[in-house]
Amino acid sequence: MGEIVAWGLGFGLGYVASSSLTSSWRILIFAAVVLLLGIFITLLSGEMFDEPWLVLMDIGQVAAAALIGIFVLPAGVRLLQRTLRSEVR
Repeated sequence: MGEIVAWGLGFGLGYVASSSLTSSWRILIFAAVVLLLGIFITLLSGEMFDEPWLVLMDIGQVAAAALIGIFVLPAGVRLLQRTLRSEVR
């Protein structure tokens, strides 16, 4: 279940932050948020105490999903909007 949350939060974070990553401070804040989300997901799922190395997996999943959210989701949303507009006419 933690993997679904990690991917969902990563997609959302990446999509929301895609237009605001313009300065180095914002990129550092984005990276810190990715790290914190990965740690919190592992902590809240209860995996932190059984297998602490899973923190690295969750951070990686959030980071991968955020990168997809930054680069792929905006293009996909624009394509979907164009497709829906052409079908409405």
